Amino acid sequence: MPDPAQPHFIAFISRREEIADYTGLTPASDFTFASFSDLGGDAIRVDPRCLGDAIRAFAALHDRKPFTAVLNRKEKCVVPAARLAAALGLPPIIAEPDLARDKYAMRRALNRGDSFPRTVLIRAACDLAAVDPTMFPCVLKPRFGFNSRGAVRVADRHELAAAYGEQHERYAGLTKQDCTGDDFVVEELIPGTEHTVETLVKDGTPLCHLLSDKLPMTPPYFVEVGDTMPSTLPAARQAACREATERAIRDLGIHTGWTHTEVKLAGPRAIVVECAARMGGGYFEDLYREVYGVNRMAMLMALHLGKRPAPEPRARMHAAARRLVVYGPPRRRTLENAAALFARDDIRLVWPARAADIDRALAGPPFDFNNTLCEFIATGPSAERAATLANRLMDDARVLTAAE
Repeated sequence: MPDPAQPHFIAFISRREEIADYTGLTPASDFTFASFSDLGGDAIRVDPRCLGDAIRAFAALHDRKPFTAVLNRKEKCVVPAARLAAALGLPPIIAEPDLARDKYAMRRALNRGDSFPRTVLIRAACDLAAVDPTMFPCVLKPRFGFNSRGAVRVADRHELAAAYGEQHERYAGLTKQDCTGDDFVVEELIPGTEHTVETLVKDGTPLCHLLSDKLPMTPPYFVEVGDTMPSTLPAARQAACREATERAIRDLGIHTGWTHTEVKLAGPRAIVVECAARMGGGYFEDLYREVYGVNRMAMLMALHLGKRPAPEPRARMHAAARRLVVYGPPRRRTLENAAALFARDDIRLVWPARAADIDRALAGPPFDFNNTLCEFIATGPSAERAATLANRLMDDARVLTAAE
């Protein structure tokens, strides 16, 4: 039963194991968990096709002990989380939730009349003819996708047709708990280096920005393989990333919560690739904890409880995160020397939790985050030192592939 003396939050999760991520947070709070899956226990199932049922269930609980806010880390849950918050009269997350998931609508909102990057909506193969020859090289990606699924770089019209045929067939066959469709978009490739801006927003006002630098991805895929935190960009370039992020937050109508924005620096311009109305996932929570000593969810909860916003966190060390992505045919993979690789104090395995658990079947192409064998973080007194440690581990990793 909820403690009447404690705040009460709704938190979206995918697995019961994620409950532990919330129960130890400060300030001590009660949580009612929501999930697209039937997790049993006290978790309430949310079916996006029948969102009204979930709203009524949460409204009944809200009458007994009012909720403070809706918390969400999941890209696929952004829309129902925002609509649930609006229905219960809780702090709004984003004015138009679909803008945060629909890459075609998002790009139109972000461009604000600018012609770059151009984007074409692909509902069927015949729509590929609308892609102008001057748009190549370009990016093909699912309109409502995440985790880099189905996202590829294509050099010409022939590659585009082949990639669409392959990626659409695979993507259409996936179960989509958020009930989104199988449309794709083609977008001009934005050149330049890529950076991540994590922003805490209150009533539409950005309170702090935390910047990191992405490693170049391995074409033609867009699987993120590493980040450096904090950013090593010069102050002026960091300011450009922050300004572009703040414009995106305004253009998308994001109201309160963390945002995860991907920015490309192309010459003198900072161009937002995507802006998510939720915090970054994967190893990012561990990165922020290592570098800044903060828990982003605890910061957001404190904000919802009316506590004075803390000053922008200061980095206490440098860190390099890496994702060991396996390329090749579908096989089971293990890391032969995992115990030795992760024996150092300045290298920490993030996922899976134990070196002995680095043993999984990977799908092979097309590559996305499901091809990750493990994630880890190396720390050091400088970005160069942390990157050297991380890169050395990647070079020394001995991946074993099971026979057919």
